[in-house]
Amino acid sequence: MSRRVLQEFMLKIKSKDIAKELGVSTATVSLAINGKPGVNQRTRAYILEYIERKQHDEYGLINRQKVKKEGLIVFLIYKKHGIIFGRGQDSMSLFFQEIKRIAGESGYNFTLAYYQEQYDDLEKMLINWKSQHIRGLYMMGAEMNQGDIYPFFQLNIPIVVGDNDFYNEGIDSYMVDNRDGINRAVDYLIDYGHSHIVYLAENIDIYNFNERREAFVLEMAKRECGDVSQRIVNLGKTVEEVYQTMSSYLNGSHMKTTAFVLESSVVSLGVTKALLENNICIPKDISLIGFDALPEKIFPGFELTLIKGTHTRRHMAAVKHLIRHIEESEVEIVRTYYRTRIFEGNSVFDKTKYIYT
Repeated sequence: MSRRVLQEFMLKIKSKDIAKELGVSTATVSLAINGKPGVNQRTRAYILEYIERKQHDEYGLINRQKVKKEGLIVFLIYKKHGIIFGRGQDSMSLFFQEIKRIAGESGYNFTLAYYQEQYDDLEKMLINWKSQHIRGLYMMGAEMNQGDIYPFFQLNIPIVVGDNDFYNEGIDSYMVDNRDGINRAVDYLIDYGHSHIVYLAENIDIYNFNERREAFVLEMAKRECGDVSQRIVNLGKTVEEVYQTMSSYLNGSHMKTTAFVLESSVVSLGVTKALLENNICIPKDISLIGFDALPEKIFPGFELTLIKGTHTRRHMAAVKHLIRHIEESEVEIVRTYYRTRIFEGNSVFDKTKYIYT
């Protein structure tokens, strides 16, 4: 070991600690490392060999920490209907860059993949991932059915799913608490004096939407708000379909309804367009509470009260959990729910304070 390297290393440790470890004086350590007389050759060699071992151990540890791990982490967006994940993808680019950074800091390569059930060859995709030494998979699985998860088991790697529940299949899940969100919406409307509430839905059966519909029926029943079997109305899959169906619905019998719960951003946009074109005043004539985010200032004259889930932070937490799962071989299966928040606008009329004639 050269004198310069030795002295640089000694800046990281203390002579008194070496002396204590070896049972010699601090002065003896100082004389040995500086090549000064006053210490016999055997003691000098003993001290220098000890320091060299310490340096080797630390250098080896640092190198091991910097070694890039082999393997790939895949973030998969699973499309069945191809509708849900066609919305708002432009805003996701920065989010995926952050996920790539998180994976990179842990030493893994990262890729974003899309699977369209009607067109893509899943078997070929899985083979390709295996060739790249896939280590972990996170799927946005809102559109998946229960059986859709089984082909991925052949990868024999940790899997985490967002926006769906495969707990019984032994898969970790990170989800929005849809029941909590509907509870907040119904509570809010009832507190403002509304009891005849109708739930307006998309014409798509996916996990989040099904949970919201089931929760709506349960919440209304708990509050003894009467028969709710006819209070879930399916409107369509697109804003235009929702708008057209809602326009027809408004010509029917809905006079008792004082408030609508809007299942998604698509429903919010289509329903609001139909209400405004039919000269129905919001919130005086009808109150609205929506679910999921919308662009700001999109509605003229009012701001929609919204129930929002946490998405970006939830998906990042899921990827971090996946990395822990890879490196620590976790065996416990977790089902993690993120609570919703309510953002008050002025789309709900307070019937407890005012009566219009």
